[in-house]
Amino acid sequence: MNFCKIDPSDIDRRQIYRLMVGTIVPRPIAWVSTISAAGHANLAPFSFFTAVSHAPPMVSISVGTRENEQKHTTRNILETMGYVIHVVVNGMEEQMSVCAGNFSREVNEFEEAGLESVPSDLVHAPRIAKAPVAMECCFRSVITNGFNGDQTNLVIGEVIRWHIREDILVEGKYIDPVVLEPVGRLAGNHYCRTQDVFEMQRPDRKPGQMASR
Repeated sequence: MNFCKIDPSDIDRRQIYRLMVGTIVPRPIAWVSTISAAGHANLAPFSFFTAVSHAPPMVSISVGTRENEQKHTTRNILETMGYVIHVVVNGMEEQMSVCAGNFSREVNEFEEAGLESVPSDLVHAPRIAKAPVAMECCFRSVITNGFNGDQTNLVIGEVIRWHIREDILVEGKYIDPVVLEPVGRLAGNHYCRTQDVFEMQRPDRKPGQMASR
């Protein structure tokens, strides 16, 4: 079997991006709502998104730049210090895709996508009313990588409140992935639905025992 050997130093940034998004799959999608200091709401999806820690609960999103300027999401978070991350699920993927458009800062993506917004409890940014899972986050830090003209901001925040639809919770503790039906990001225009879910028992746990660490 033959393999291609590729070094990042031998290819351009676009090809690096293609390999990254084609290799790291599927990726969860952070559907992030923010608000500017002037009161303009913004809603945008990001698939470079992951958990950082659980104690305290910290999450990160990686936000690039556009035309050498910070994207609206980064600017809004730095201005108002709070934001909301929603889980993208079956039935909401088309509306999420609308929010990926390149709109001006004054445009409200909630309205563009036909989404009802409701006030959050602890942060200024509104949240999607029908999203089955939403996490209100407080900004903690940003790490800027890259050089002028090609920078990425790794934004880290602390989850300070969850909003979870009751039918998704099992015993008030666990989120049922089958009921949640999250949508994942692949490469290019490809996405995936988690409809083929299976269980596999770790050898060091008794049947039915959930992870606790």
